[in-house]
Amino acid sequence: MKIHAPMLILAFIFSNYAYADCFKNQSGNVVCGKGHCESDQLGKVYCADAGGDAVRNSKGKVVCGKGNCETDGLQKVWCSKEVGGGAAVNSNGKVVCLGGCEEASTDYCREAQ
Repeated sequence: MKIHAPMLILAFIFSNYAYADCFKNQSGNVVCGKGHCESDQLGKVYCADAGGDAVRNSKGKVVCGKGNCETDGLQKVWCSKEVGGGAAVNSNGKVVCLGGCEEASTDYCREAQ
């Protein structure tokens, strides 16, 4: 069976968006979300949408982004503007993101079910 490169690329792209996460909440119950999940300082679990990231910030609050998130040298959380997009901290402590960065927000978070 011959596999065509475009089909392989599409399978890879769509497999990245299928990522979901489950987490144990403050009551000990397992809850899940469509994207990455994280618990806040009280143990309440919040999740990003599919392809997104959830991070606990320096204040203990969960913030989310459309893509992967990283914390800069000033403890601010930045995320890729693209769903599933990557983010990394450069040697100067600045976050660099695929498609540009935006500050993480509680607006992109959903309470885990």
